[in-house]
Amino acid sequence: MKESISGQFVRRDLTIVPITGQDCLVIACDSCGAIGAKAGDVFKLEPRLAAKFTARVALTEVLCSGALPVAAMNGVACEMNPTGEETIKGIKDELANADISDIVLTGSTEENYATCMTALAITVVGTAKESELKFGRACEGDRLILIGRPGVGPEVDLESAGFYAEIRRMLPMPEVREIVPVGSKGIAYEAESLAKLSGVLHELYDTGIDYAKSAGPATCLLVLCGQSAAGDIPGVVIGGIV
Repeated sequence: MKESISGQFVRRDLTIVPITGQDCLVIACDSCGAIGAKAGDVFKLEPRLAAKFTARVALTEVLCSGALPVAAMNGVACEMNPTGEETIKGIKDELANADISDIVLTGSTEENYATCMTALAITVVGTAKESELKFGRACEGDRLILIGRPGVGPEVDLESAGFYAEIRRMLPMPEVREIVPVGSKGIAYEAESLAKLSGVLHELYDTGIDYAKSAGPATCLLVLCGQSAAGDIPGVVIGGIV
């Protein structure tokens, strides 16, 4: 846990800001660069899809913490028409995919200079009771389960719906301690961070899965749960808390 003088603190890729009483803001952000339809983009993809998957990362981070998303902001370092407009469409598509409708959506674009490469950042803000956040609950004997597989760039299934249904099913389960979206730093990094947050040790089994591989736009989830709940989680047991 990292703390600041204002009382806010960082858990994994989330910033938690206490507001009143037990309530807090949960903030997640993700960026996307050189992915789009412009001449300078390295990976060619419709801006709408680039925005959709960038929004997915931030939304998934907030939802996995147990918070309710209330606002989404986009910073598009490109012109409004067409890149900004396509970005907004992509974010709205992902919000609908996540079954989220009651949310503030705002943003900004670059109108002073022409750009040759797509760049955008999306921030999602959620609210929660601090005591109900799913952090730092690891216990000896808990299992680490992987849902999905790491993938990036052309490996990403553009038709995938994300893990929203699985997250909503698992959040109320008492023995599900934490749910972690895996990003560009890979499974091993997320597992180590999860263990350190609880002050425990962990191990990863030899499953043939590349634990260092980037998972791009949250193409897999790492779930920490009690042994008795492991059979109820639709994934592969890849390790545990020792």
